[in-house]
Amino acid sequence: MAKSSKVDAYLFCMNCDKETEHEIDYLDGQIHKITCKNCGIGIQINQEYVKEHYKDDFISRVMSKPKRMTKEMEADLNGFLRSLPYRVITKPYRVYKEFSEEDEIR
Repeated sequence: MAKSSKVDAYLFCMNCDKETEHEIDYLDGQIHKITCKNCGIGIQINQEYVKEHYKDDFISRVMSKPKRMTKEMEADLNGFLRSLPYRVITKPYRVYKEFSEEDEIR
C-alpha cells in the first residue's frame, strides 16, 4: 500500500504571480502533487516520467537543495543573501543549459 503525506510550504505561484501557501502531497516519499492554496492551481508530477527523462543525480540534487542551502546560510549568511537574487534569476537558464547539453550528448 502506498504511503502518503502532506506538507504546507510557501512557494512562488506563477498563476498568482506571488509567493503563496501551497500544499505538497507526497506519495511513497516522493512529491506527487503541488497545489496553490490561493488559486487552486496544481501540478501533478509523474515520477516514472521524471526518472526516465532526467538524470538520477539531478533529482538527487533537487531533493537535497534545501539542506545544502541551509548549510550555506549557516556558514556565511551575508554572502548567501548577497548572492541569492542573482542565483534565483539565473537558475532557470542554468538548468535549461544543463538539459540542453545533455540532449546534445544523446
